Amino acid sequence: MSNLAPTTEVPAGFTADPQQQAAREEREEQKKSILKQILTAEALERLGRVKLVRKEKAEALEGKLVQMAVQGELRSQLTEAQLINLLETQSQQAQPKVTIRRRQFLDDDDDDDNDDDLM
Repeated sequence: MSNLAPTTEVPAGFTADPQQQAAREEREEQKKSILKQILTAEALERLGRVKLVRKEKAEALEGKLVQMAVQGELRSQLTEAQLINLLETQSQQAQPKVTIRRRQFLDDDDDDDNDDDLM
């Protein structure tokens, strides 16, 4: 039999320190609890579907929502329509604006184009 040494490699999402793992789980539970309080059932379901498709985008929005709740910026539960509006706003801010400028050459004047000299 071969001697198999235990690997020190830790799978993604886990830490070698159980205290760090417990703290991470506690923060995640607090976030879920806050989201359940500030979102309607439909909005929470929508956020879950977005998280399946675009995890980073959903997590960024979750962080923003939790921050808004902690700071007291939310007076009532957010509806699905309001959540969609926040998602669209976040998407517009994240998209870079592309501007195309064409170069203009000195002898590119179409006004001075006289085709009489071609004959």
